[in-house]
Amino acid sequence: MLILSIGVLVWHHFRGDTKMITISPEKYQYYAADDKKVGGISEAVLVEKNGKPSMRCTMKKGKYAWPYCEAAIHFSDSIFEGIDLSSYSKLILDIDYKSADPNGRLRVYLRNSNPIYTKRNDGASLKFNGVEYEPGFNAGPKEIALSDFQVMTWWIADYKVPVEHAAPEFTNISIIEIATSSSVKSGDFEMTINSIELRGSWIKENTLLKIILYAWLVIIIAYILYEQKRLNKNLKVSAYRESRLRKLNDSLKEKNVEFAELAHRDSLTGARNRNAVRDWLDQMSQQVRWGKQTFSVIYIDIDYFKKINDKLGHQIGDDILREFVLVVTSAIKSTDFLVRWGGEEFVVFCPNHNAQQATEKAEHIRKIVEHHLWCHNESLTCSLGVTEMKDERITEVIARADDALYKAKNAGRNKVITSVSVGNVSTSSRYM
Repeated sequence: MLILSIGVLVWHHFRGDTKMITISPEKYQYYAADDKKVGGISEAVLVEKNGKPSMRCTMKKGKYAWPYCEAAIHFSDSIFEGIDLSSYSKLILDIDYKSADPNGRLRVYLRNSNPIYTKRNDGASLKFNGVEYEPGFNAGPKEIALSDFQVMTWWIADYKVPVEHAAPEFTNISIIEIATSSSVKSGDFEMTINSIELRGSWIKENTLLKIILYAWLVIIIAYILYEQKRLNKNLKVSAYRESRLRKLNDSLKEKNVEFAELAHRDSLTGARNRNAVRDWLDQMSQQVRWGKQTFSVIYIDIDYFKKINDKLGHQIGDDILREFVLVVTSAIKSTDFLVRWGGEEFVVFCPNHNAQQATEKAEHIRKIVEHHLWCHNESLTCSLGVTEMKDERITEVIARADDALYKAKNAGRNKVITSVSVGNVSTSSRYM
């Protein structure tokens, strides 16, 4: 926006005043006028000289006290219809003037029409926006600022124009008059009009500055509203996360208080530790050897947990471990045992589960973990190895489950691999 604003201002400085209108005989009607209609005896005639309109005047003093000759350009047949020159700032005249008057000056009138003061069939009622200047001969174009024009005081007095309409006005110019000066000597005069142009800005500087200011205000307000909306959204997300973490911490605190006196609980997550299931595992293995029940093991490892710790810090990592225990606990039965085996590794011991049932439970855990909205607002997955205990020691069945977990990680993670023991041979299958 800053670059655009600077570009617009630079353009306005160098190219903003290129708006131009040419008052040529091809477009508008040129006439010669003299003082005969007010009792004078001067004579003016309009001729063509080198393709340009030229007024020749014989100035004579008679009964009329202020003799004159003039060239008039009419923009329409009606004095009420003109052109709006209010957006132009300069009148550029290229006139060659030969005069018996040593001053050699001309009067220029831009006659404005307004129903408030203009009367039908009264050409003198057109407002006299006038200026007097010295054109010279072969002197080239002369620039006259429209701000230098003044309204003739005699006209204001004669037509009793109210003060609010006494200032120069260029909104409906119907006639341009170029006349000899107010006090000239008798003699011959010649005025050749080479060109008449008006130059102005496409947009006024004050208007342009206001537009730029309003544009800045709109952009600033829009930016503030956008930032406010974005901050409100972030605050809502933060508040939601804080609420979830608070509830999670409250829940974990309750769990920790509940298990504070139990030496068989993991102090960080509240899950059982190895000591809690040592004797129980010996009993389960004995039951399996006697053929009284089935028993399966699900070995779980959180995927890329080290990266989470490195990226978010160990505090967030600890929060995730606590939440992971709660999520997995919600996915298993009360008769199952969830044990933190070490670091981000967990083992679920499933009494009365064969390999197929344990595999289905593992897949259920995997999906819940994958689709859960975690406290760090990022996705989390786990890999799982499943095996059913046969005629073997508990350390062997856990080792087979660990081997299946290793294969799940090598297969791309976020998968369930089941190890099936057939005789002394262990085979693996992926859950689809």
